[in-house]
Amino acid sequence: MQNFHIKDSNKHGLGVFAITDIKQGEIIERCAYIVIDDDDLKDDNRLNDYLFTSPDCNTDYLVMMGVGMLFNHGRPGNCDWEIDSTDNRFVLFKASCFIKSGEEILHDYGEEYWQTRDVETL
Repeated sequence: MQNFHIKDSNKHGLGVFAITDIKQGEIIERCAYIVIDDDDLKDDNRLNDYLFTSPDCNTDYLVMMGVGMLFNHGRPGNCDWEIDSTDNRFVLFKASCFIKSGEEILHDYGEEYWQTRDVETL
């Protein structure tokens, strides 16, 4: 059973919101992903805003499937992501703290995300 739903966010477009309380360390979503690299991207490409830098190679990027692309930025975030250690074809989004039902689920995009866009960190 999913512990989230997708609806309009006052942060940006759509967002992911808890529909039950989520405990710290609990898996929120398990997403498949595809890997692309710099050769697959044009300099100005809307997809760039939705890529995750691969933990294995900083010139490879992960394109999340599922709701992985819909988690908005928050500082601090209340979830983190990692490659699934039992099956590296998936990414796990886990609660980094207790998340109350109704709260938007956010992750920190990191400084590099904002620096590459000439935007101050939100």
